[in-house]
Amino acid sequence: MKRSFLLGVIFIVCFLQLSFGQNFSEDQKNELNIADPGVDFIVAGGIYMGSPKTAGYYSGQPQNELNLDYVFKNQYWMKEIIKLITDKNGFISSTDTTIGIRDYPTNVHYQPAMSVCLGASYRFDEHWRINIYYTFSRLVVKSKFNVNYDNRVPGNIDRPGFLDYLLLGKENRSFFDLTGSYTFQFNKIFKPFIEVGAQFNYVKVKSFDAVIEDREFTLLDMYGGASYVPGMTQYKPNYGGAGFGVTGVIGAKLAFSKSVSVDPCFYLSFGKIGLNGYKDFHLNWGAYIRLVLSDAMFNR
Repeated sequence: MKRSFLLGVIFIVCFLQLSFGQNFSEDQKNELNIADPGVDFIVAGGIYMGSPKTAGYYSGQPQNELNLDYVFKNQYWMKEIIKLITDKNGFISSTDTTIGIRDYPTNVHYQPAMSVCLGASYRFDEHWRINIYYTFSRLVVKSKFNVNYDNRVPGNIDRPGFLDYLLLGKENRSFFDLTGSYTFQFNKIFKPFIEVGAQFNYVKVKSFDAVIEDREFTLLDMYGGASYVPGMTQYKPNYGGAGFGVTGVIGAKLAFSKSVSVDPCFYLSFGKIGLNGYKDFHLNWGAYIRLVLSDAMFNR
């Protein structure tokens, strides 16, 4: 399916080039705001959405690299959790032996993330460009898990038997995209374009916490694989890694002159993200507005 998609895009671009490609005279270039071959400088901002499939990395489930058992199966943290819960919720006894994880979150997804991008492109002619971009996004996942308690004791029968607590994950994503693009010279202002190319990415898990009664318990292994004991030295763990994929962009140049355009565009990537257990190919997308400045502005 991926190969058919890419072949289809290549076929369409080649067909359109043969159908619509033409050489413009200098007068036509001036009339259509077409700059001579050269370099464009690009600054962009927008919204990026990560795949909910990779957001499952932050569900806290036992099979995950980072999971709630890391905290709930540690005797020292568990004592602290029981004290926090029973101090805050007077209807739960400090001797309740049923306190523990009841349910994990199922509908885990990233929140829309702000994204910034820097790039440059080389114009071969009025249609074809090669582009390179660096993009950065910080993604956040918020979900809830349930902690069980005994509601069979007198006074708790009408209570639900569980408490909701927050799971909060944060990750940084960096992308390097190398693409080729084709621009249609419809008129002086409106110029649709398409891009296809390759992506190289790197993911860094910044934090992943279970928040229980306003106390944050990190699910990152800060002790080099050893079970936590009070007074232990903490280390800085590294979770995440490199990945790759293919990208596609559909957009339109709003050319105000040969030198300046504003390009709203829609971005898709289909690739692997470096999160252990979630390295299959997944679809991510974004919507951006690019400010494009041509080197023609310096040649006046």
